[in-house]
Amino acid sequence: MAPCAPRLRSALIGLLPVLLLACASSNDAARYRLAGSGTQWQSVGGDHVLEDLRGRYPDFFELVLDPTKKTELNLLPLRDDLEYRPVDRRNYDALNAVAIAYFELNSRAEASRGGSSYLGDSFRSAQLVAVPWRAYGEVDSGPLRDAILDFFEDIANGEKLRSRTTASRLTRTVSSLEKKESDPWRVERIRLIVERLQDEPPTSR
Repeated sequence: MAPCAPRLRSALIGLLPVLLLACASSNDAARYRLAGSGTQWQSVGGDHVLEDLRGRYPDFFELVLDPTKKTELNLLPLRDDLEYRPVDRRNYDALNAVAIAYFELNSRAEASRGGSSYLGDSFRSAQLVAVPWRAYGEVDSGPLRDAILDFFEDIANGEKLRSRTTASRLTRTVSSLEKKESDPWRVERIRLIVERLQDEPPTSR
């Protein structure tokens, strides 16, 4: 057995970078992934968020991404995943799926303002916002609450296409999160996000 020990140790050492990379990738997905994606929401650099999540929520994204389908979205699977305990990657996958769908439907609604699909897409985007809003009061995970605030902050920043023109609609929704939060740092962050939501949208958007 002794002669095998060095070879076994060498093999384990060789596997270590692979194992660390796998762990890093798994942990890296446990966050809000759309910050810094510019005007779009399908990917962020080499992180193909939409492609990654379509396999987990195929029926959901089939409805969201097809403009011809006006069927009401079934948000229960995403709500259950976002509020799952103990918190793991599925919570964050659900949050990112909600975010992608929100930006997609909000942008589509604003692009068709005055058209037949405007009210329907606006209503569905509002329903999506209610999922992380509810989850914020249901989970006690600090990192997950931070990720939910990252989503609302992303809306407030107004970088995503047409998101700035509708951001102020979420002022009362985000402000009400204060009642669900006892951490002073997060309370202050909520207030800062609300201030950003209230900013006048740039004339170019």
